[in-house]
Amino acid sequence: MSIQSKIGSLLAVLFLVLIATSAGILYTVVAPEFANLDRENTIHRSQQIQNTLHDELEDLKIYSSDWGVWDDTYKYMVSKDPDFIAGSAPDDTFLLTDIHLMAFYDMNNDIVWGRWFDKDSDSFTDLEITFVDNKTRAVMSPQAVVANNGMAGFAQTTRGPMMIAAHPILKSNQDGPARGIAITGRYLDQTRMAKIAEDLNAEFNTVFSLEQSISEKQNLPIEVISDPLQTGAIGLYDDQDNHMLYSYVDIIAMNDIKLMRLVHPHPMEILDKGQFAIATVLQLLAAFFAIALFFIVVSLHKIVLNPLGTLRKKIGALKMGNTLPTEAISETQSNELLLALESFDAMESEIRQYQSDLEDKVRDRTHWLQETNDRLEEEVAERQRTEEHLLAAKVEAEQSSRSKSEFLATMSHEIRTPMNGVVGMTNLLLESKLDEEQVEYTNSIKNSADHLLLLINDILDISKLEAGVSKLEISSFSLPGILESVTSAQRPKASSKNLALISEIDPDLPEWVKSDPTRLRQVLFNLVGNAIKFTDTGYIKITVTPHKPRAGSTQWIKCSVEDTGIGISDEDQDRIFERFTQADGSSSRRHGGAGLGLSIVKRLSKQMSGEIGLESSLGNGSTFWFTVPLEVAEPTQNEDPTTQTAPSARNNASASTQVVEPVTLSEDEQLHVLIAEDNKINQMLLTKFFTKRGHKSDVAFNGLEALEYLKHQNPDIILMDIQMPEMDGIEATKAIRALEGAKSQIPIVAVTANAMKGDRDTYIAAGMNDYVAKPVDFKRLMDVIEQNVPAKIS
Repeated sequence: MSIQSKIGSLLAVLFLVLIATSAGILYTVVAPEFANLDRENTIHRSQQIQNTLHDELEDLKIYSSDWGVWDDTYKYMVSKDPDFIAGSAPDDTFLLTDIHLMAFYDMNNDIVWGRWFDKDSDSFTDLEITFVDNKTRAVMSPQAVVANNGMAGFAQTTRGPMMIAAHPILKSNQDGPARGIAITGRYLDQTRMAKIAEDLNAEFNTVFSLEQSISEKQNLPIEVISDPLQTGAIGLYDDQDNHMLYSYVDIIAMNDIKLMRLVHPHPMEILDKGQFAIATVLQLLAAFFAIALFFIVVSLHKIVLNPLGTLRKKIGALKMGNTLPTEAISETQSNELLLALESFDAMESEIRQYQSDLEDKVRDRTHWLQETNDRLEEEVAERQRTEEHLLAAKVEAEQSSRSKSEFLATMSHEIRTPMNGVVGMTNLLLESKLDEEQVEYTNSIKNSADHLLLLINDILDISKLEAGVSKLEISSFSLPGILESVTSAQRPKASSKNLALISEIDPDLPEWVKSDPTRLRQVLFNLVGNAIKFTDTGYIKITVTPHKPRAGSTQWIKCSVEDTGIGISDEDQDRIFERFTQADGSSSRRHGGAGLGLSIVKRLSKQMSGEIGLESSLGNGSTFWFTVPLEVAEPTQNEDPTTQTAPSARNNASASTQVVEPVTLSEDEQLHVLIAEDNKINQMLLTKFFTKRGHKSDVAFNGLEALEYLKHQNPDIILMDIQMPEMDGIEATKAIRALEGAKSQIPIVAVTANAMKGDRDTYIAAGMNDYVAKPVDFKRLMDVIEQNVPAKIS
């Protein structure tokens, strides 16, 4: 086979490989992306209709608030004046605003007036009091609507599915008390869904049941109709046989019943067009490669093969001693071959030039050395510039750390403020007279709120650790006291599962040591809580032993937490300390949780210069251990912080079901409390708490109102929020302390959602007497009040 044939065959094979590789890449990489675009587009359509329905509900909320926050409506709830209805609420008004239901309920959940549209008679009729089921009425009770300042949702009525919104009936300045609620509604029927689909320029099928889908010949796959969905989730079904995608969402009523399923069918048009584009590209590539192969073969013969033949003739003549042929290669052919032929004639001159070339190389080397020296000087200057940039980056990093600290403080305040209302109102509800079912429900709310607060604390802890704003606070403490505080706090939780909680400490260890007792207790508390959580039978054993012999004043200890629980497989042990990770990460796992506890434990151990690890096998229990260095200390008379109950333990305490009956105290026994708070729910929470216990309380919305109040009144104590409009709590405290006379000495207690480290010191420095964090622990609050006003509480 000639060289030309071999090269041509090789190029042909190479081109085929390139085409096959291109086809493989396009069909395995690009084509799936087109399919993903189809899926994203399908899901986006369902997201659009979810957003549209949400906007519809918001629109209804506006209508209900327009009727609720109206002085005429407020007056009508007392006067029941029929002229108000005739003049302000005729049927034509609702038709113009596309409202199908309008009603006023008093605070006893009794209907005062109501009208709704009858689609069969095409007219409005009086609203039936049983137009929804009892659970829906309970969810939208006047008390719930007032507490949430309005609400909206979906409901199944006796005339079909509806969107319903409610708002408290208040004065036009939104002042109260509320005299009831205003309810508006709009049918969620086929006509409404068709209009929404037309506005979105998309097709949607409304499905109530499989039988309805078959009778209306919707031709939807059974899986699309029967697939269970979580609330708010979007389902996706890939019907590969019919080259169709289906996205679907469920509309859930306020009584947790599924009203309907909205299905969006979507042909895989993008994938079809993409595959056609890929096929076209491959055809064009094949045509291009064929043309290129032809021109390469032709050029190969002209540029390479002909000059090689001439060169072979000259080499043969040189070998035989013959005169070199005078045949030359044209300039249009290969320059490399032309130079090779000319080198035969220039060999002698090259030798004579050798010495001259060597001298040129010496001059070049000298020039290169000079350039190298110049580059080194430039690199030194560049390094100096780099050091300046690093210094600027350090300053920027410090500023970023401060920004993270400010963000964490803001998040702590904004989360704890509503949590104070949830936890406090639940505690007050538990003190009222409830039947067994109501107690069970309220305890569930209490436990859920406590669990949420524990999760919030964990998230803030991990955020502070990652931001580098969490610092160790070194102090002397009793090592056995730490162990006792953890076991005492966790023993009720272990006893509820019939688990034995055992603790042992090596007697050779020193009793008093120095480190951060709060962090050490938090690590032990999380490990013991984790062991109890994943253990159903047996025991939990805590062991504290020396890890290394004492070196000077440093004593390393090893704390182990052994359980007889479910154990951890080898493949899960490497990731168990990662954030938001559990060994069982499936949706059907038995044990809940965000997976933050062990991540916090690992970071805290590292922060205390220690290590952490585990020994476990699936089904045979686990032993988590960590080592930390402690400094041997002398006994101290100060209060040992390890004797305090861990905050998470208090948050997880069982909800009390003891009814607290309202009491009446004499004026001398009454505690007069001024509550400086801008949040209305927190105002109501604290006011009801003190009223139920026979005490008197007044409210100031900010620091300015608190100062104005003190001009005329003399409260026994002031509960001061920190973040308030016009004048915050710190400024107000400083202004009160600057007053003349006894009023400047009134005890002031900060009651705030600011719970970052160092906040308490700031408030004490501003002149406050003490500090209570939100969510408010009422027992802690009363203890603080008793310390500052003992004559009224004792």
